[in-house]
Amino acid sequence: MMKLFAADAEILELEGVLTRPWGEDVLAATVALAWHLRQRDSARALRLVDGVIPLLPATPEGQQRRDAHRARAALAACEASALLCDFDVAERWLVEARQHLDADVDPRAEGDAWLVETVLAKMRVQRAREMAAHEMAIACFEKTDAPERLAIARVWLSFERGYEETGVDHAIGLKPPGDEFPEAQTAWDALWSATRGMTLSYRRPAESVLLYRQAASQAREVGMVRLEIVATINCGASTQGLGDLDVAAECFETAAARANATGWPTLIGTANTRVGELMQYLGAFEESRSILTEAIVALSIGAPGFHLATANASLAETLRAMGLAKESLEPMSRSIALWRESGFKSSLALNLIFQARGLVAAGMPDEALAVLKEARERIEELKLHSLHVGVTDVLAELHHRFELPPPPGMTLPTAALHYAEAALVEGHRVEGWKAPARLYSFLAERWAEAGDHARAYDYARQALEAKEKEAIQKMNYPLALVRLRRRGSQIDISGSGGTGAGSGTQDAGEERQRRQGSRTLTPKERSILLLLARNYSNKEIAKSIDVSDETVKWHLKNLFNKLDAGSRKHAVTRARSLGFISFSV
Repeated sequence: MMKLFAADAEILELEGVLTRPWGEDVLAATVALAWHLRQRDSARALRLVDGVIPLLPATPEGQQRRDAHRARAALAACEASALLCDFDVAERWLVEARQHLDADVDPRAEGDAWLVETVLAKMRVQRAREMAAHEMAIACFEKTDAPERLAIARVWLSFERGYEETGVDHAIGLKPPGDEFPEAQTAWDALWSATRGMTLSYRRPAESVLLYRQAASQAREVGMVRLEIVATINCGASTQGLGDLDVAAECFETAAARANATGWPTLIGTANTRVGELMQYLGAFEESRSILTEAIVALSIGAPGFHLATANASLAETLRAMGLAKESLEPMSRSIALWRESGFKSSLALNLIFQARGLVAAGMPDEALAVLKEARERIEELKLHSLHVGVTDVLAELHHRFELPPPPGMTLPTAALHYAEAALVEGHRVEGWKAPARLYSFLAERWAEAGDHARAYDYARQALEAKEKEAIQKMNYPLALVRLRRRGSQIDISGSGGTGAGSGTQDAGEERQRRQGSRTLTPKERSILLLLARNYSNKEIAKSIDVSDETVKWHLKNLFNKLDAGSRKHAVTRARSLGFISFSV
């Protein structure tokens, strides 16, 4: 029986089988390894599938066995291609897999096909298709008496539902597969921990950090790399919200390194978004702007969705912090539109607050009030009461900058003080929340203006303490992220066709080995490589394959990494020596 996920020991065992002389056992092990590497190493999984398909037995007596192997190999290729955002290829693999399904030889393959389709649908941001595929997988596993698969499918669905309904505890009542299925139990535990972490992220963020960290560790054990990266990013985001920037930076660096090793554009863009956000907080605005722009390019390779929405919102926040409030409105508007389309209500509520803050900075009070009204409605609808901190904080700034009617029942000297004090009260209700120095400084200035110098002094003292803590945090580990991101900018992806920097700028043998182990080119990369060999410019390539210039740059960067090349000409030379293109091209 083919397991859904495998531990490292089983992967090593399969690797050992591949060293034997070719036979039925090696064929089966190759298919199994491709299946289990679909998330661990998508590029290698595709290489294994490409190599094994022509070797499947063609005799009539081997038809059933051949079909089962072909279906399983095609499913592995489908998921690997989906993660690499090669959607047309992934769809073709899914069709092929379903044409060769054989319930007698591989009874769990049909349910697995539906689970693979959930990944493809998620990468394509086809939410209705994704959720329907989850339901179909559950129905299949109920029919085929697969308790371990059924348990995983149910908790997986609960995890995905958590994106839309953060306030609902979807993990309640779910039953684990049991110790008789160790890998399935670990996979279930990882999904359950991630589901609970998502549920508690707004209410008890400190607890959600522990759950996300646990989910990442459990996912790593069974090769659920996508979940591992997502859980690590979420752990960093929750930690950053609690003010522990050192731990947050560690999470984001880990996630970025893991994502870069996969070659998955969506995960790379998502991790870069978090790095860019942290740099924005650290005051490295130009670096933040550059990284977030790169993240948006990476995410644009895939389908538009909530990751692209987050990157646009983060870029808007960076632009606003740079004093470019009006320029920030466009990416924030794109973000809000994407959140509405994706249906993630909790994220929409949070980003409406960010949009209102940008509108205040741009001098548009009426528009800001309208956005805050919608944000409050969403918060009440979803019972995300911790977000009231942000609403009241923006209202304080709004009333300070513009002459607006005071709120009913106000007892403090000004509306700005009324809302700033309310933000402090709301914040202290959130477990683990720490008031930013900015809020304390705002309160100190407003009380001084109101003539209450004792309160102003007290808040000024707290502002200094908070600033000192923030300064200490900013002097530590997170600054290394700037250097980390700069390492990736040593190659020439310009359209000029120059020689650029050589591969000697990468002096780490481990990094070179990783690149050499990932030399499976996608169809688009092969097309671009052929056009490079014909001296096409970036614009000419973009026009030929009907993509944007930025998308061409993204593919070129991946090509250079895979070929260990430092320039366009070097990439063509390396491709010829490795057999990717003919010397006659």
